[in-house]
Parts: sequence; structure tokens; C-alpha cells
Amino acid sequence: SSPRKVWALYGHLTASSIRGKKRGKRVRKGQVLGKIGDVFENGGWILPHVHFQLSIRPPETHDMPGAVSHRDRPKALVNYPDPRIVLGPLH
Repeated sequence: SSPRKVWALYGHLTASSIRGKKRGKRVRKGQVLGKIGDVFENGGWILPHVHFQLSIRPPETHDMPGAVSHRDRPKALVNYPDPRIVLGPLH
């Protein structure tokens, strides 16, 4: 089968670290994509973290739908694959 395009969202990064980056631009393995933002840049989350999400549908904006209920998970996985296929085990 032919390769499919996949889009990745890296959320909660500092605005200054992503300045000049464009949606759809390819990245290289090992390339620095951004820096984790503080509480004022990451949606109010106190503990620093990166939100990583995959989509097989081109995003319409700079954001993608976030967490879904356990009941809606199978439907969400159709368009938003489990990020562990890229990241590997998380724990």
C-alpha cells in the first residue's frame, strides 16, 4: 500500500520557539521542534508537558480535538491514531 500523510500536533510549546514554523512543513529526525511553555503559554497547566496528537485528516486550524470519552475512543481512533505508534510505550 502507498504511504499516507499523517499530521502531528505538538501542543503547549512556547510561542517564541515555534515562530517561523509552518503547518505542513516536513521535519527531520532529531530536529528540535519547540520548547515547552510555562503555565501562561500552555493552557494553564501547572506541570510542564507536551500534548502530542496524530491525525490522518488535515487540521482545519492550529488545533485538533483533544481528549475523548472512553465510549468515543474507537470512533476517534479512526481519524486520530494512537500516538504510541510513533512515541512507543509511555510508561
